[in-house]
Amino acid sequence: MRFAGQGSFRLGSGYAKEDYDDFQPIYDGSARRALRITDKPFDQVIFNDIDSRRSLELIRLRQEYPDRNITVKDEDANRMLLEGCQNLRPMERAVVFLDPFATQVSWSTVDAIAKTQKIDCWILFPIGAITRMMPLEVQPTEALERQLNRIFGARERWRDFYSPSPQLTLFGDDPGQERQSSSSQIAGRYHEQLKEVFSGVAPTRRTFRNSRNSPMFELFFGVGNPNGCRPGIRIANHLLQNW
Repeated sequence: MRFAGQGSFRLGSGYAKEDYDDFQPIYDGSARRALRITDKPFDQVIFNDIDSRRSLELIRLRQEYPDRNITVKDEDANRMLLEGCQNLRPMERAVVFLDPFATQVSWSTVDAIAKTQKIDCWILFPIGAITRMMPLEVQPTEALERQLNRIFGARERWRDFYSPSPQLTLFGDDPGQERQSSSSQIAGRYHEQLKEVFSGVAPTRRTFRNSRNSPMFELFFGVGNPNGCRPGIRIANHLLQNW
């Protein structure tokens, strides 16, 4: 679960060139960006990455920012977040940024975060990777179905994207299944799911595309605490519309 990364990133091992060719220079990742916030910094920052090499890079960030309360973990991020949700104290509040490069985030993790009603959550939804898991002219394999069930939470949440093919078969066999829904509709479905579990969800969602204009990620925001819902949504929506 590479949810934190290593503080910065560039094209290299583990990333597909056709997807991330825009990112060949070194860029600050979400971990380093979070630490750059100085006017109202986080009381504590927890970075998690199961890759030991990236974890070492995150540990080096503690040396760069010795005055910050930084914890580095190298666990399965889904399991670590579930434990963190269970251990939140009554007056504690948190912001979680789920930014995997692939499809590691399980719906059970998102659901647990929302149910705390103490955590606001930015979710970078990997729509490019997910649409590749959902072929246009044939239904997903059993292995891909299991992954989609984990991502969406249940088979019925994505299965209706497929319908019988209108093409007639040569021998009168049952028609195959085809995906008629676009990537935007698939992301929209996930957006609607978030509304079912969070106290509020920003109506605006931001699409990030690669150099060939293919959608790669959708950015969503959900508010955990009902009391902070209106201002949280207003601020997040402004960022999503103008950033």
